[in-house]
Amino acid sequence: MSARDEYIDKLESQLKDWNKQIDDLQKRVNKQSKDIQKNFSKRSKDLKKKRDALQKKLTKIKESGGDAFDRLKGDSEVMWKDIKEGIADIKAIMK
Repeated sequence: MSARDEYIDKLESQLKDWNKQIDDLQKRVNKQSKDIQKNFSKRSKDLKKKRDALQKKLTKIKESGGDAFDRLKGDSEVMWKDIKEGIADIKAIMK
């Protein structure tokens, strides 16, 4: 398996995991105060936008080759970090 294929598999797996985490957080937030629910709503909308953008980037990566893959990979890693930090922030709010 090429490095590109491994990266695609890793990204697809991580996106599935994040989708599950977002769904789980949504279930948990329903039991929280209104302030936390409001805060979560705003943050989760932003997080979902970033996730959707990363999903689109993944599609472009699948269609790319060579130099384009390297550039797209760099872009996706920045998005990856943003999503990871966003989920961590939401988890911290709910503690």
